[in-house]
Amino acid sequence: MQVQIEKQPKATLQITVTVEAAKVKETYEKVLDEAVQKTQMDGFRPGNAPRDMVRDKVGVSTLYGDAVNVLLQTFYPQALKENMIIPIANPKVEIKEFDLEKDFTFIATVAVKPETKVGDYKAALKTYYTTKTETHKKENAEKLKKGEKLKSDHVHLTSNEIIDAIIKVTEADVADILLEDETNRMMTRLVDQAQSIGLSLDQYLRSQNKTAEQLRAEYGQIAERNLKAEFALNHLVTEEKVTVEDSEIEAAITATGDPKIIERLRDPMEKLYIKNILQKNKFITKLVEEIEGAHGETHEETKHEEKSE
Repeated sequence: MQVQIEKQPKATLQITVTVEAAKVKETYEKVLDEAVQKTQMDGFRPGNAPRDMVRDKVGVSTLYGDAVNVLLQTFYPQALKENMIIPIANPKVEIKEFDLEKDFTFIATVAVKPETKVGDYKAALKTYYTTKTETHKKENAEKLKKGEKLKSDHVHLTSNEIIDAIIKVTEADVADILLEDETNRMMTRLVDQAQSIGLSLDQYLRSQNKTAEQLRAEYGQIAERNLKAEFALNHLVTEEKVTVEDSEIEAAITATGDPKIIERLRDPMEKLYIKNILQKNKFITKLVEEIEGAHGETHEETKHEEKSE
């Protein structure tokens, strides 16, 4: 196997893999052998039918397709492992031709984790929080004039406000194929939700007075925000060394209350996913407390100084 790697823009790699003809033929023969074992032929016991007859019944195109799948499933992971590549989405694979007498070449385009740089997000949040607090005071002053009920004195930051502030100071190139995958996933979920209430996509679009292109563009923007937020938060969780204990993960799993869900969530990959969510939630909660607490202390100090004078 020969592997050639070419860096593309936006954290994307183009991996060209060439498998020698001997391996191609060997793979095809194994695929045909499996077909002989599985295919029922009149007049023959399982596994005893002539290979030519099985090939004609199954079809050469089907056998070639199965051989290509085996080659991809074998040599794509091998190419990743040998070159220490960790993709973060399914690859886009291009195959030029398949010939038993020639080398087999395929090109896999993959998205990898981008380099993520996060600026002074705390300063950005403090500025935002100060502005929000001042707006809140003005609104309460207007309500006071009108004799209306005042809002709570304390101003809270929401998770979305925290994330938006972080995104504004984050640099991370999102791979186009990753963005496309995420947009497709969101569109598929929308179609499923619409169908669950008896609406087709066209009917939904008419109800929203939008075209499919407009909806996809909107979802593309949402997908880019979500992915950028994911990269930024993962970066900060690592940088800030946010830890989550096994007991916290187990408590989150147990809280679902459904034995079947609990069993599924105890899968190592699911637990890793839950851990990541808990780390992000813990980081955001701590950040909210820090920003709001600092602002509160400043406010109290100001009032104390005023009284002293």
